[in-house]
Order: sequence, then structure tokens, then C-alpha cells
Amino acid sequence: IEHIVMDGGSTDGTLDILRAYGSRLRWISQPDNGQSAAINAGWREARGEILAYINSDDLYAPGALTCVAEFFAQHPQVDLLYGDCNFINAGGQVTGAYPARAYDYLRLVRDARDFIPQPAVFFRRRLWERLGGLDESLHYVMDYDYWLRAGIHHRAEYLPRRLAALRLHGGAKSIASIQGFGVELVRVYDRLFAQPDLPAEVKSVEQMAMSNVYAYAADTSFWAGNFKAARRFAGQSWRRQPTRLRGSWLWMLLGRAGRSLAERLYGNPYLAE
Repeated sequence: IEHIVMDGGSTDGTLDILRAYGSRLRWISQPDNGQSAAINAGWREARGEILAYINSDDLYAPGALTCVAEFFAQHPQVDLLYGDCNFINAGGQVTGAYPARAYDYLRLVRDARDFIPQPAVFFRRRLWERLGGLDESLHYVMDYDYWLRAGIHHRAEYLPRRLAALRLHGGAKSIASIQGFGVELVRVYDRLFAQPDLPAEVKSVEQMAMSNVYAYAADTSFWAGNFKAARRFAGQSWRRQPTRLRGSWLWMLLGRAGRSLAERLYGNPYLAE
């Protein structure tokens, strides 16, 4: 097992901790061009046959790496594997479970909902050699973009076993910058459907998929307080599926008052407990 730590130039004592491990891990500490660039740099350093990445807030479950290695050994045709993943809070207590499900590429594209938990993902080197690394222009949905690109030509499988834990807290990027997720996802899907060699069955769900992507962008913009963008994205979603109305669009029409009322009635879905 090879441990490579990519540190963006921390000044909080991280380097003292890394030095304490001696030769048990390799680390690089220097300013980088964001998370995606740092992960790509780490993968370029890696020598192993199975690759993954995990953020400093998150955890692997005991026995996860052995389980993954055995699965790949027994299933040589599978290039990407993912399992179950718990949500944990700042104190490490389990607060829920990531909605992982059996792999279905067409559903992954059509529903625009990522059911693949990033901390529980592992893949073969040959996938990375074909796809390259993460898109370094993306800061929020680079992992989902990677799953979408991988699924076109590579086989993925779901293992119904807990492999990791994902930590949610008020300072987490997935909570602090929710609007960025929707905006980037629109760009990712525009690029996906612009591919000339996209399989016909994937191309056939474009209208529904784009409607769902724009609806997600509208939702994240709404909860981020950008009501003008929320209404614009909602309109684009409706134009692609004019027979499908969403209840949340009523709150968007009401703007700030709508968000306050929705928060009182239902709570903010993007805030951790």
C-alpha cells in the first residue's frame, strides 16, 4: 500500500505530523492550483495498479483496502469499483448514509444525481491511463465528471459493503459553496452531450438529463441566495421538459421570502446537522 500526501502548503502543523511518519509515506507540500491539480499530481506520483484519493476530512473503513484488492483480483474485467459510505459529523459520529446504489450508467446520466460516493471509489491504472486525470478547471464536480467519462467505455461495479466515511460540517466545501456545484454540472453535461461518439442510448436521454441538471442548478442557486440565477435555470429546465413542473419552483418565484418560508417548513437540505 502506497501512501502519498499532497499538501497545499499548510501552516497548521501538518508538516510536523507528516515528518513523524518517516519513510512510511511520501508527501509533497507546496502551493497548488486547487484540489483537482493536487490529486492529479498525486496520481502521477503513484506506482500502484489500483488508484484512489481521499480528502483529509474523510476515512476508509477497516478492511476496505483488502476487500477492494480481492474484488479486483476476482473481477479482472471491472475497471472502477465503489461501495457504501457513511456520513459523519465533525466529531466522527455517523449521521446517515450516502445514497449509493447498484451501478447503472444510463441512470447516472439521466437523473443527474451522483449515487457514487467519492471516498469509496477505487479504479485500475488502465482507466487513468486512458482518461487522464481530473479536469483541473472544475472545483466541485470533478469526481462526478470523472464517473461520467469513465462509464462510456469502462465497466464499473457496486460493492454493497461500507468502504468509507464522508465528513460533513459547516466548513466543508460541499456545504459552503453549494451554487458552484450546479453551475459546474451544467458545463459538464454540455460537454458530455457534445461528444460525437456518444452511444445512441445515452444520447436518447439528453432532454431529460439536461432538464434534471438545470433543475439541480436552480435548486443550488436558490439555496445559495442567487434567486435570479435560480429562476433562469428553472426556466431552462422547464423548456426541456415543459410537462414536468417542480414544486420547488414556487419558492424560487418568491425569492428571499420563499427561501425563508421553505427553510422554516422543510429546513435547508444543504446544511449539515
